[in-house]
Amino acid sequence: MDEQWCLSEVELFADLSPAEMEAIGAQAPAEEMRSGEIVYSPGTRAATLYIVKSGQVRLYRILPDGRTVTTGIAGPGTIFGEMDLLGLHMSGTWAESLQDGTLCLMSRTDVQRLLLADPRVATRIAERIGARIGELEQRLADAYGKTVAERTAGTLVSLAVPDRRPGRLAPIRLTHEQLAALVGTTREHATKALGEIADHGLVRLRRGRIMVLDPDALSVFAEGGYRSSASGVA
Repeated sequence: MDEQWCLSEVELFADLSPAEMEAIGAQAPAEEMRSGEIVYSPGTRAATLYIVKSGQVRLYRILPDGRTVTTGIAGPGTIFGEMDLLGLHMSGTWAESLQDGTLCLMSRTDVQRLLLADPRVATRIAERIGARIGELEQRLADAYGKTVAERTAGTLVSLAVPDRRPGRLAPIRLTHEQLAALVGTTREHATKALGEIADHGLVRLRRGRIMVLDPDALSVFAEGGYRSSASGVA
């Protein structure tokens, strides 16, 4: 396998030359992940940095009563894992693949020797960590200030990625149960929220698939631009 392959097209390494990427790529083995697979559980791997090359990963915690709370969605170029050098701690967080994809893995030694030693990469890592903190703060604010439908719309916006066909978005392949877990609500409320969003012509619903028709308008909906008394904050 080309040693650059795992790192190529990952924005974190966009400033590196092919030779520099090859040097790092030799120390970052690729790991395929399948939809629904638990790619990280507390205590499974110590001091490992995960770099998402393709696919999306749900980061979540399990509450004492068995419910789960989504703390983030890691898409291509996102980093997560247990890495004290970067101030990254999972602290009881689980990671589940939402779709087939690829992860690049790095050890603590390799992170220190190969990533932090390069100021270009270190700067981009700091930016990613800052974005992660911002996402956590936004999720907390949304949980208390937005309706279920608005939180659902925001989740769909974050999951929408370009299709292979120019100018189109790939279908989001999630069951209503999976979407409910991402939003932090019940399956019934998630189904009702999807129906409301579909009634506005923003998505088209198919069995196991959600087609985003107007991502800009969906973003407006997520920010309360279509607020309706029909959806409660729950």
